[in-house]
Amino acid sequence: MKVLEAVHKDWPVATEVRKLQSRLWRMSRRDDLKVIMTTSAVGGEGKTTTVAYLAATMALHPGRRILAIDLDLRRPNLHTHFEDTDGPGFANYLRGECMLGDMIQVTKLEGLDLIVAGRTEDNPSLLLDSPQVTQVINQLKPRYDLILLDTPPLVPVADASSLVPLSDGVLMVVMAGKTPRPLLARARELCIGMGGNILGLVVGNAEEAAPDSYNYNYYYSYAGDRNSG
Repeated sequence: MKVLEAVHKDWPVATEVRKLQSRLWRMSRRDDLKVIMTTSAVGGEGKTTTVAYLAATMALHPGRRILAIDLDLRRPNLHTHFEDTDGPGFANYLRGECMLGDMIQVTKLEGLDLIVAGRTEDNPSLLLDSPQVTQVINQLKPRYDLILLDTPPLVPVADASSLVPLSDGVLMVVMAGKTPRPLLARARELCIGMGGNILGLVVGNAEEAAPDSYNYNYYYSYAGDRNSG
């Protein structure tokens, strides 16, 4: 089941993501956050699923303009959560193979656009370190209320190092019972060292979910809550 269908279901995951998006949306309006990066310590922790659900749930509100971008060029998976995602992507644009408008895909959910990773034969770190990345993000900002970036994990590769400074805030995603604490601490250290504004921690816990059900329980804590207390 694709995410655009799943967000309409009365499932625990949909309820939890609605709470998460509501909190994140209010924070983005209050603190003028336009670009939010979602990452993890290592791969396989649910960051891509989190981005897909957040983007779709946010776009359910009439009048909002949301853009989700897959910048995990080594293991692009954001497109698998949507339908009809053929076409050029971000990597194609960086190589000059398409125009900006060519890589923006309109999804079946009004208000939600998608940019897939595209063909990724080159060195992802070099591509993402290009000044063009900053330029294109700045071009896209005026078009959308919020831009959600699905980025590579922080610890195993350096790809995300050039993306953290482009983001107004960072969501860290971990999988309960899987992410070793030292790796999570290292990811946090790396993010802060790059100048990252960590908004909060999203903890997903898969509970014997059936295939394609995306049955995650989400728990989250926010830096803003801790600072205000």
